[in-house]
This record gives sequence, structure tokens and C-alpha cells, in this order.
Amino acid sequence: MLLKTEVPLVFSAFHMSGFTPSQICQQWITQCFWNYLDWIEICHYIAICVFLGPDYQIYICISILKHLQQDILKHTQSQNLQVFLKEEALHGFRVSDYFEYMENLEQNYRPMLLQEMKNIRVQSM
Repeated sequence: MLLKTEVPLVFSAFHMSGFTPSQICQQWITQCFWNYLDWIEICHYIAICVFLGPDYQIYICISILKHLQQDILKHTQSQNLQVFLKEEALHGFRVSDYFEYMENLEQNYRPMLLQEMKNIRVQSM
């Protein structure tokens, strides 16, 4: 939902490619962005999520997808988007470049996201 609102072209690219952004984001998060981000950016990711809240995982994923928008559109046309996102490092992404954007996402979406995250946790118990 956030991707559709915040980065509609990327959302459309995923839709046309036949897989969901959550599949990619889940892989990135599960691997703690290992082999995707530089070590210092992985440290920033962990620190931000610990100090600012678990919803920042989502804001970082949205920021990465926004950062990759042109590459995503290019790889959608060449029909290798899933391979690109699963196997390529996330070149040029720096958490600090998107921190203000993530703060804006927090202001707009935090109450709803935290409630959804809480609901997921309760359902899995």
C-alpha cells in the first residue's frame, strides 16, 4: 500500500512483473541486507530500527525502492526485474540520503503500520 502511494511507478513495475514488493523486501530484511548494502549502511539500518522502531524496516525498503526506481523500470522492460533485485547489490544507496524522507513516512504512516505489525505478531502466536 505504501509503495503504491509513495512510488507508483515502482508499484506498477512489480505488478507487471508478476511478483510482489514484499517478496523482495522480505528477502532483504531476512538477510539483514547482507550482500545488498555496504557494511556501514547495514549498521545504520540496524541502529535505526533499534532506536527508532520496527516500522523503519518498511521505510528503508520503500526508500531503497525509490532510490532504484530508474533501474527497476529498466529491468522491468528487459523482463529481469526479479533477478536484478535478488542478485544485485543496492549500489549507491545511503541511509543518510533518505533519512528525511523516512521521517516523513513515519509521520504519515506510523500509527497504521505499527498496528498492522502488532496484528501480524498476534496472529502468528
